[in-house]
Amino acid sequence: MIKTQHKKSEYTLNPNEVTHLINSSKTFRDRLVLKCLYFGGMRVGEVERLEVQDLDFDRNVIHIRNSKNGKTRTIPFIDPTFKADLKHFIGNQTKDSVFHIGKRMMQHIVSNTATKNNITNPDPTAKKINCHLLRHSIARHLKSAGYPLEWIQKFLGHSKMETTADSYGTLSLNEMQLILIQKSGNKELLPYNKS
Repeated sequence: MIKTQHKKSEYTLNPNEVTHLINSSKTFRDRLVLKCLYFGGMRVGEVERLEVQDLDFDRNVIHIRNSKNGKTRTIPFIDPTFKADLKHFIGNQTKDSVFHIGKRMMQHIVSNTATKNNITNPDPTAKKINCHLLRHSIARHLKSAGYPLEWIQKFLGHSKMETTADSYGTLSLNEMQLILIQKSGNKELLPYNKS
């Protein structure tokens, strides 16, 4: 097994990879599962338990019930197309499960869609892309967009700020590369004596 100094949460897909993954999904249902994992920052079990009555389109929120440690949280829809697609998908349903699929099927959707589109896991210790990578990715993308860690903590449903800070308060590999590009531009990265 390869040892690495980086935490799992430091490996993410970039926004273009996420967009490509979502847009190339096989069915409308599969696309919505991917959107829940990313735009909802949901864990697999949370998507599995998501019910129609948890979606409050009027208030622009999703109620995530019976999450990790039996907790409930409410998150806003952060993407209007995600909200519109979910509304279209459930149609006139007023209760019942949104997707009627289990964790293994969701993992199959994520890994198969990624494999067919040559999207690989940036973590050298992981063979395939997993569902949780999308949760890490949205957290990092929100942080890069300037969202406070407290907002991200509530969005992800972490009990303690320390969990969020420990996972996402450090730079991801993508953020390190972006800073490198911004700092270097067309000039020498570090001054040194060439003689």
